[in-house]
Amino acid sequence: MNKAASLPDEMIIEVLQWLPIKFVLRFRAVCRSWDALLVMTQGEGVHLLRSLHLAARREPLKLLYISPTARFLSTAVYARSFTPSSLGGSTGDRGHLLFTIDGARGNCVEVVTPVPCRGLTLLYDALAMAYCICNPATRATTRLPPSTDIASRSTTGLGFDARTKEHKVVSLINGMCHDKVGVRCEVYTPGGCYGDRWRHVAGGVPSSLRQLVSSAVTNASLNKLPPVFANGCLHWLMDPTTPTVAIICFSITEETFTCARAPPFSVPLPAPRPTSRPCSSGEHLTEMHGQLYMVRDLRNRVPHACSLEIWKLLDYGSGGWSLHHQINFSDLLGRDLREPQIRVIGSFGDCRSSRKKIIIATSKHKIDNKYEKKVHTYDPRSETLETILSVIETHSSPRYERPSSRFSLFEETLSPVHKTDEEIALSSTQAKATREILLRLPAKSAIHSKLVCKQWLRLIENENFTESYFKHKNIDRRPKVMLVGKGTGQLGFSFAPLNICLRGTPSHSRLLDTKVVCSKPCHGLNLVSTETKDYICNPCTGFFWCYSTLRPTLGLHWRMPQAEEHAFIVGNKNVGLTFDPSTREHVIVQIIYHQKDFKSRQYHLTCVLRWCGSRNPALQNWVPPLPVNDMPPAYLDGVLYWMSEPRLGQSWEWAVVSFDITTKTFQVVPCPSWFARWHSRNHCSAFVVELAGVLCAVLADPAEDTLDVWKLEHGQWSTACIIHLKACPGYSLETNVVVPLAIDPDDGRIMLNTGRKIGLYDPVEQTIETLHSLDQVPIVSNRPNMLSTSKKKNETPWALAPTVLLI
Repeated sequence: MNKAASLPDEMIIEVLQWLPIKFVLRFRAVCRSWDALLVMTQGEGVHLLRSLHLAARREPLKLLYISPTARFLSTAVYARSFTPSSLGGSTGDRGHLLFTIDGARGNCVEVVTPVPCRGLTLLYDALAMAYCICNPATRATTRLPPSTDIASRSTTGLGFDARTKEHKVVSLINGMCHDKVGVRCEVYTPGGCYGDRWRHVAGGVPSSLRQLVSSAVTNASLNKLPPVFANGCLHWLMDPTTPTVAIICFSITEETFTCARAPPFSVPLPAPRPTSRPCSSGEHLTEMHGQLYMVRDLRNRVPHACSLEIWKLLDYGSGGWSLHHQINFSDLLGRDLREPQIRVIGSFGDCRSSRKKIIIATSKHKIDNKYEKKVHTYDPRSETLETILSVIETHSSPRYERPSSRFSLFEETLSPVHKTDEEIALSSTQAKATREILLRLPAKSAIHSKLVCKQWLRLIENENFTESYFKHKNIDRRPKVMLVGKGTGQLGFSFAPLNICLRGTPSHSRLLDTKVVCSKPCHGLNLVSTETKDYICNPCTGFFWCYSTLRPTLGLHWRMPQAEEHAFIVGNKNVGLTFDPSTREHVIVQIIYHQKDFKSRQYHLTCVLRWCGSRNPALQNWVPPLPVNDMPPAYLDGVLYWMSEPRLGQSWEWAVVSFDITTKTFQVVPCPSWFARWHSRNHCSAFVVELAGVLCAVLADPAEDTLDVWKLEHGQWSTACIIHLKACPGYSLETNVVVPLAIDPDDGRIMLNTGRKIGLYDPVEQTIETLHSLDQVPIVSNRPNMLSTSKKKNETPWALAPTVLLI
């Protein structure tokens, strides 16, 4: 090893630069001198030079593709060859999984730089509104700190300063309407001398260019046109209504603004239609071989034209351009390239090479928010088109926006990804040890630990810690149940873990003097509803938020109907709790009946949405397509499900009514064919539940005393189980509404809840082990004989609420 260490650095680098990145990183562990040498050469981009050398030898680059994973907050990064034969010719194969990025939801992550900047790629998490820099070759990532400026619209790009050998992230920001400055420019230098913060450019945006820069920001934001880095500058394409100045340029080294004119197009395009916002004129910028190009889309804009023009910028001063390529799709294998959304994202191969290919990405709208995205390569010499990758993805952005890009080129380089101050602090040995301790604390103790110091506060509020805490506390996947009793203070509820009650530990909780209905957990929170109020609670931490029941004034003259009575209904409303992944907010969905007449089958109801912890006002513009019954809804993956009420309206069939909070739309899902039509002699009832992460429909037959449970998987109903209750006293369907809560993952027993009793049903023995019964609870209340004085049939002064331990 001493002899190896004594070799000249130039010789060591010459050998190592021909190795794959993963092996080079391992060689850092050989000795300290090799580690110092490789760290020093990271900024010099040794492997970038090697990649350019291999490109000259006609070796193609790789395609980078980001995709959602099965986990909610995780993004997968794949590498794919541009040669489909290397992967068996399957265009649906996403390629080799490089790594995953935790804390970022895949279908909300956008690729900002389709061509990497010295090996680094800039990503944008639209859900968290945060930018991330990654080096796919080294698997290193870092999330940039948020900007302190409030923006109405913004656009951000990544560039490289050749003078200081530093990467820079540049953001152009349009301020709010009351902002006097209007538009400003911010720069973030990872690991730079300015510290871990965004800074304003010296001198700001020149007053003579503010209107033009503001127009470029709006055009980039609305039409998904991020800036392109080439020739040491970031370039933004302007709104097509300003033809004289087409491009705003920002020098990464000098940090100054200039302009460039548009190419001298020989065929003028028709003027864009008047609109309240800039529309895409069919042009976009791209970078190929370090030079700036403008792509002009002539499809559907010029009669009998189905082609792209690719213009190359020759000189900034004179504004000289040359027509470099003209791609005609009429004679190509290319129906997909006739769609309105198309991007040229780069090229590979030497300009003089017969293997030069232009990379084209397309996006085609399918149904609802589904898009088919493809990557093609175009050979300018043979004028042939080849499809490399084809995927179907869900686009979570609002429908008026263009689908974001998921593709980028992949270059092997050792360019460093500098960590932020917060990431460095959280990755220290002390922070890791603290994290392991906090994961083992109860939720309330972990919350109180935020007061210890700022480092602990950042650690506990980190999204990765929250997800790890959830996994650690629920590793056994067993259902955890809390009993709801009367408490003291503003909330008025107390929560007692069922396992403590089973051990006979005395509880100071008192019986409720009002009926409540509790939901199953929705992303860590429970909904506790009374007739007049709804409470968002986390029983593990003590957090709660109260909302009064909205009763809209609609000018209706009929009398409010009397609500039916059983353990799972409060008043004339049906309330559910859901989670909006686009805003990361919990939403209360209230369905309120104003008329309900089972004789005439007439009804009138309204649907109200309330965002929890947000200033957004309540919305009342959604009405279910069918009336829903009085059983609480089931929540699953951002969607609430109700069973319809066949005693009202025109349909006599049972059906499932769903509401997707992301798209804010109702849909109707037909029930299993086993569910018969309702009629007056049929005493069966039906409702929906969530069991083991699957939507289930339950048909309760009091004549047979059975619960017929069906599950919906892959769009098809199938039998889950049949629960027989004839041999189970206290759970008869003649006098109770029995709801399956959860399935024990160890022995398959099903937890049942009647509102007064909770028990475990053994499907093999067809028996129930009662875990807790209200009839056996000693009455400790300031209202004596509360149970005996209750006049309403089946009224439940004690509610059972299942909850997982989430903070």
